[in-house]
Amino acid sequence: MAAKDNQGLQAIVIVLALLVVGLGVGLVLVNNSRKTEKARADSAETNAQNAANSERQVQEEANYYKESMGFGRGESYASMQAAIKEDLDRWGANFPEEDRNFRTILGQIFEENRKLALNEAEAKAREADLQAELTALEAEKEQELAKYRADKEAAAAELAAERNKFTEQYERVNQEKEDLAAEFAKLQEEHAEAVKDLNATRAALEQKIASLQDSVEKLKLKQPQEDPFAQPADGEVTWVNQGENKAWINIGRNDGLRPQVTFSVYEVGEADADQAIKKASIEIVQVLSGGLSEAKITGDDPKNPVMPGDKIYSPAWAPGRQTGFAIAGFIDLDGDGSSDLEQLKRIIRTSGGKVDIAPNAQGEKEGAAQVETRFLILGEQPDSPNRTAWVNSYQEISREAGNLAIPTIPLQRFLELIGWKNDADVVPLGIDASERDFTAQPRAQELPRKTGQPQGVFRKRLPKVSY
Repeated sequence: MAAKDNQGLQAIVIVLALLVVGLGVGLVLVNNSRKTEKARADSAETNAQNAANSERQVQEEANYYKESMGFGRGESYASMQAAIKEDLDRWGANFPEEDRNFRTILGQIFEENRKLALNEAEAKAREADLQAELTALEAEKEQELAKYRADKEAAAAELAAERNKFTEQYERVNQEKEDLAAEFAKLQEEHAEAVKDLNATRAALEQKIASLQDSVEKLKLKQPQEDPFAQPADGEVTWVNQGENKAWINIGRNDGLRPQVTFSVYEVGEADADQAIKKASIEIVQVLSGGLSEAKITGDDPKNPVMPGDKIYSPAWAPGRQTGFAIAGFIDLDGDGSSDLEQLKRIIRTSGGKVDIAPNAQGEKEGAAQVETRFLILGEQPDSPNRTAWVNSYQEISREAGNLAIPTIPLQRFLELIGWKNDADVVPLGIDASERDFTAQPRAQELPRKTGQPQGVFRKRLPKVSY
């Protein structure tokens, strides 16, 4: 029985313990739930307070903006929006849509007001300067008026004095006029007599002038007429050094002259260079300046030397341009029977000319004659049946030159006019030899020979010393 009671007590104790534990757990859960709800309530209260603060701040900002834009605190949004749109349309009509706001418009208005203020300040300063200038001009005007009045009074006094002086001079002039009238009448009588004498003298002089004019016309008929087609000289010799066979001429770089050009020299006074008698030849060795060149004298006559003032001429050279030539026939410059056509072309080019038409090495025609071609140079006319090409080219070139009225010139005459001289003449021997081909040359001056051992680079060779 006692055991059963103990078991009952144990069961009660266990139940009570479980109740206590459950009650503790429930209290803990209830306490935690209370804390959670309290935290939620505190957070909601804080959020509500923050929202109220934000709402109050937004309202204060809205009221500030309303008052800043000139609206009352109680103005509605719709009325404000309509007023703002009306203001923007009125004041921002000239602004782009993206810039149509109060800040941009006010900035523009401020900038314009600032510029207006600056312009107003400048205008006021300018007005002050102009006022000062006006004051100075008024003062100057008063001074000028005072001076003018003084000058006017002085001029009036001077005018009165001059009027009195004029009256006196007028009376004197009238008297002199009467005297001059009497004198003029006397001079008219003398003039009539003088005119009568002058007319007689004039008639005598006119008769004498007519007689002299008749004599002049007769003398003109006796004078040789100047040839309008005469060839003028290319230049003249300005200085001569006979000892060194040098001459200087008055043409140079400005005329397109270059070395190796040759000229013939003839006496001054010859009207036509083409027909002038050659007295010497010169060859340009150095162009010194625009109007001066040095030349070597070739082929001159000691009895008729080159002198300053002599004229020079070359048909192959013209100042500043190339002269064209035509060549026909067989060309033999040195008499050796071989063609010297290419050498003649070189001579022409060296003298500043060019070849417009000529036979080639096979005798065929090359080129064409031009209106500007100066001369047709005639070589030996080929007549051999073996030279058909040469014969044909000779005839064709001559015909072309004749159609263009190109004057012809023999080869030797052309060489003489340009002053060319063959430095390697062929001297025939045997029965055709002539004593004129073997003229004695003057002996050059010989210097005395020195005796003794020469000095300087030439030394007597000594035997090599060996040790």
